[in-house]
Amino acid sequence: MEEAVVQKKLDVLALADKPGNVAEASRLSGVSRDTIYRHRRRLKEGGINALKRQETPNLRHKNCTELSIENTVVQFPTEHPHLGQQKVALKVKTEYGMDISPGGVRSIWLRQNMNTTALRVARVKSIQQTA
Repeated sequence: MEEAVVQKKLDVLALADKPGNVAEASRLSGVSRDTIYRHRRRLKEGGINALKRQETPNLRHKNCTELSIENTVVQFPTEHPHLGQQKVALKVKTEYGMDISPGGVRSIWLRQNMNTTALRVARVKSIQQTA
């Protein structure tokens, strides 16, 4: 699978080199010019292995919720697993002084696979069994 992706990138680069016009190659292949130039640069700097998909396991986006708030929102349901996102957002704001919206709570819970009451209760039970 990964070899096919690399081969597709090489084909697009060959197409860009053939007419000498990156814009035309972009139009024909459906890949943006910026992507073609980025692939060229990676191929030049690191060879074919540089075209493989790079994994970034600990990437946190700039607009992601602060880690301290996220940890609080994840830990809060261990004491109150039956509260919904609205109540949790309100309680976290009043008890810890951290400002987070109910939608932010929901996003964190979705990432942590605890978005339903049943999942939160199961998580609490698993934590209690390991402790």
